[in-house]
Amino acid sequence: MLRREHKVSNISSEAIFAIPAMKPYRVVIAISLCFAFMLSDITYNSSVIVRSFALDLLKPVNLIIELPMQISEEVFDNLSSKQNLQRKVDALEEENLKLKVSNEYLQKLSIDLSKLNTLWSSIDIQKDRFVISEKNFLSSNTFQPMLVLTIQDPKEIEKNSPVISEQGLVGRINNIGFLTAEVLLLQDIRSSVPIISEESSLHGILNGKGLDRKGELQFIKKTANFKKGEKIFTSGLGGIYPKGLPIGKISSISDPVDSEFLKVEISFNSTPLNHEYFLVYKNEN
Repeated sequence: MLRREHKVSNISSEAIFAIPAMKPYRVVIAISLCFAFMLSDITYNSSVIVRSFALDLLKPVNLIIELPMQISEEVFDNLSSKQNLQRKVDALEEENLKLKVSNEYLQKLSIDLSKLNTLWSSIDIQKDRFVISEKNFLSSNTFQPMLVLTIQDPKEIEKNSPVISEQGLVGRINNIGFLTAEVLLLQDIRSSVPIISEESSLHGILNGKGLDRKGELQFIKKTANFKKGEKIFTSGLGGIYPKGLPIGKISSISDPVDSEFLKVEISFNSTPLNHEYFLVYKNEN
């Protein structure tokens, strides 16, 4: 491009977008066509026919134009439906989980009620002399295990009150707190219970040897006629335990050569490992 072409003096003064005048014959033809269309419409109602054909011709175009919108709406509806369905599924799963938890709780409650009913129906003596207590804690000490019970009203019980289950004697109250009480179990090595056998009616003192271990009768002479398998009960001597509470049965009788006494082992009926509820003797005062 030459430099002189950029000079202002070379710019033309004529209008760039000037429209030439319409020729007369074209105006006449346009007016004639307009009158012809008007007369045709008045006479034959041609505009309606043309409009009908135009709609038919434009219908595919409208469908093509509306197709993306319809597709997007379908996709949005599907996504919304899936989200709503997922919300419903989540809500149903949560409800199902709640029902499972409630069912498990009801089953546990039913088992507890059954245990309480069994415990209560197993007592043949005056039921108004007992209060029901729930296990709160059980220590893992084998030789001196400690059972802690929840007590609603500690004033109702006193120290040395017997504790029993539906299977028999468990121990006695050793210490009382504000809402709990410690139990000295029969299996404790510090425990000592006066007993009497069912068939031979012989007396003895039962000592514990540890949790999940058999107890042993102390100082039984070799002339005693205890029988293997016979049941033993509390004798009532000593004034701590009432007479006739079941304890267990004689599991073995041996005659050690190096001892002047028989070795009589007792298997306990009741163990705190298998129970959640216990009965405690009320304070008679």
